[in-house]
Amino acid sequence: MPSVVNPAAAGRTGLLDVTAAFRQQWVGFDDAPAQFFLAADAEVKFFKNFHGVGALAVQDKVGPVTALCLAADYSFHIYLDRGLLGLGARFGAYNVKFSASDLHTSPTDLPSGFHQESDETLAGADDSQTAFDAGLGAFYQSEASFLSLSLLHLTTPELEMKSGAAMNVRPVLNIGAGRLFGKDVKVRSVEPRLAFRTDFASWQMEMWLNANFNPRFWLGLGARLQDALLASTGVRLKNGLDISYAYDLSLSKLKRYNSGSHEVVVHYSIDMSRDKPTKRYKSVRIL
Repeated sequence: MPSVVNPAAAGRTGLLDVTAAFRQQWVGFDDAPAQFFLAADAEVKFFKNFHGVGALAVQDKVGPVTALCLAADYSFHIYLDRGLLGLGARFGAYNVKFSASDLHTSPTDLPSGFHQESDETLAGADDSQTAFDAGLGAFYQSEASFLSLSLLHLTTPELEMKSGAAMNVRPVLNIGAGRLFGKDVKVRSVEPRLAFRTDFASWQMEMWLNANFNPRFWLGLGARLQDALLASTGVRLKNGLDISYAYDLSLSKLKRYNSGSHEVVVHYSIDMSRDKPTKRYKSVRIL
C-alpha cells in the first residue's frame, strides 16, 4: 500500500484506487495492537499538468489508547523518459483517545501490580486530543521498478491530556524499493522488495520476494529483521478487485505468548481517466 506511507504515491497508477486493510497483531495477547486502513487516490489533470490526490484514514488501537489519523494527499506528477516522478505532501489531523475505563486495577497484595486503587489515571475520565499533522514524500516508478521516500508526522504532533500526561508523535522516515524481474510461462515475474522505517529512536527493516503466478495469483515470502518471518498470498479477481492475506510468525521472545499476526487487504481499481498520457508506467504488482 504505497500511498499509505507516502503521499507522493497518490495517483501513481492513473486509476481510481481504493484500499481497505485490517491487521491484528500478536493474536493471543489481551488488548493486542490492531490497525485499520482506508485509502483512496486518483490522478487528475488541471492547468495542463497531471496531479495525484488522495484521502487516508488510519486507526491504531493498543490497549486503552486509540490513535486516528485523517489526512489528504497531494502529488505533483512529472513524466520522464523512463518513468513517473511524484512529489507530494500530506496534511491532516492526528487524534489520540485515552479510555481510562479500559484500565483495571491489580490486586494490591501483588508487588508487580501496575495500578493501585489510588491511581489518578484510573479516576480520570476518558480523554481525547487532536493536533495538526503533515508529511512530505517523493515517489518514482518505471515499468519494472519503484523507489519511495517519505517523512511522516513532520510537525511532531504534541497532545497533552487533561490528566497532564503528554504524548508526542515522532517523525517517521520510510524508504522502500522494488523491481520486477523476468517473465515465464509458470512464473510470470518475481519481485524483490525492501522497506526501511525509523522514528530516529528505533528502526525496522523488511525484505520480501514476491512471485506472480499467471496474471491473477501471487505468493510472497519475507522477513522483518529481529522480529518475524512473513508470508503472503493474493488473488486478482475480475473487474479490478484484488484480495490478499499476510501472516507474521514471531521470532522474538514474544513468540511464547502469541500465535502470530494476520493482515487482510482488499483493493479495488477502476479507470476514471479520459485524458491520459500515451505512455503509462505501472505493473500488476506495483499498484
